[in-house]
Amino acid sequence: MDIIYYILLITPLIIGMLLGIIYKDTWNNNNYKKLIKSQLNPPNYIFSIVWPILYILIGISYANILSNKNIKYWIVPIIALIFNFLYIPSFSIKKYSPFLLSTIIILFSLIFGIITFVQFYIITTKNNKIFTYLLIPYILWLIFALYLSYDMYNLNKR
Repeated sequence: MDIIYYILLITPLIIGMLLGIIYKDTWNNNNYKKLIKSQLNPPNYIFSIVWPILYILIGISYANILSNKNIKYWIVPIIALIFNFLYIPSFSIKKYSPFLLSTIIILFSLIFGIITFVQFYIITTKNNKIFTYLLIPYILWLIFALYLSYDMYNLNKR
């Protein structure tokens, strides 16, 4: 395997975890704790378990599908990751409604995640479809995250 494979493999996990470390205080500050949350909102520790697993699955999928593909196939998956990585920082923007912004970002993450799935499904051979299917938990989690974000937006409108 070449260096591109390994970069694609570990980059989602590294960036995702770095963002988690940088913005970890967001989830522990009093303003966040006072927010009305969805009844389905899991405890905060669940997110720190689920996201690394999802980033590992994304990395495996991206590395095995994109490492030997033309750069044009990278555009949509990279956009999907950028939207994903923007979600956590969006909560720290006080000038605008962070819940509306976060909901919009999750929506775009979901849209580009689905487009990435479809693209990967189309460009992979039958034997490599498993690397496309690794994105299914990510897409399902994004659907759940969209619901949570939208619900938080609705519950905390001011």
